[in-house]
Amino acid sequence: MALSATHLRFAAVLLRWLPVTDRPAYFSGTLYPDSRWVSGLAREKTHADRFLNPDFAVDDFSLGWHVHCVCDRIQGQIHQDLLGDLSMLTDSERWVRLSAAKVIQDGFDAAKGDLAQQLALLVDGLAPNGEPPGSVADYFGFVRRAYRGCTARTPADYARLWADVGLDPTMITRIEDAVACMQANPVLVDALVASFDRMVSRWIEQYGNDGRGKWFR
Repeated sequence: MALSATHLRFAAVLLRWLPVTDRPAYFSGTLYPDSRWVSGLAREKTHADRFLNPDFAVDDFSLGWHVHCVCDRIQGQIHQDLLGDLSMLTDSERWVRLSAAKVIQDGFDAAKGDLAQQLALLVDGLAPNGEPPGSVADYFGFVRRAYRGCTARTPADYARLWADVGLDPTMITRIEDAVACMQANPVLVDALVASFDRMVSRWIEQYGNDGRGKWFR
């Protein structure tokens, strides 16, 4: 999954093409899927391939949800190209490497756009999958705290967020170590930072008609 600043920045840029009228619903939808870390929902409840289908988007909330899943898919394609062949790694090793790459990009994306305004729009009290009361609101609260100030983020900021959502401390340390290793490679860092513009370009290229095509409601 992309991290929250990347998701919000991506969703905001796509407003150029998408006729959103309810921005609180849209931005809440674009962060909602990752609330599963707090609610305990299975991943397929929020990230299944069916959410990539534009027909899933029947209102602004579900459009944001759809954009979230598209963002994850496109970023994953680009980052895997940048990181090279990961097929020899275990699932855990691959997840750590990809998570570290996301941290580097997200740290840059957090300082761009109107993140503070978007975070203020998030709607608490949502439970589209029958989540435990307050779990989605708790997740949004953790995200607001992690990105307070909306400047470029550090690995420690992400470590606190991951601890809040219950990620194993050993896994957090492994991601931090992988981030440090990647940061020692300035060419890779520059490529990861540039990923955002490539993501938007790929969205336009893949879905046609200057980003409209079948994606434009």
